[in-house]
Amino acid sequence: DFFGLFSGTNPTFYYSSTKQSWTEAQSFCRQHYTDLASARHLADNEAVQGLVQRAAWMGLYRDSWKWADGGNSSFRNWNRDEPSNNGKEECAAANFGNAGKWEGWSCSKKKAFVCYAAGVSIVCD
Repeated sequence: DFFGLFSGTNPTFYYSSTKQSWTEAQSFCRQHYTDLASARHLADNEAVQGLVQRAAWMGLYRDSWKWADGGNSSFRNWNRDEPSNNGKEECAAANFGNAGKWEGWSCSKKKAFVCYAAGVSIVCD
């Protein structure tokens, strides 16, 4: 289980290459950090994109596409023709192999994921 850490505009992001469902990933993030990553601005999305080259879960889910941590942001980075309205894609992953564009997926799909920790300015190993 490899974790890289990198800073966005405010939070510190943590990447896990371990593939988990969206719910499993959220539980892990909430236990060890703050929550699944939220992209409040393009800069946050780009910070994660700098190190992650595959699709990874983030904290966006279909309930009017809300952020799991309850945060509010109008920033969206959906891929063309996304989100689909087929009713099977209830969670979102950012495809960092495609400029960090967001895609809807079934929440049970196993993917790498990105967590964040709020209010972290210095991280020591």
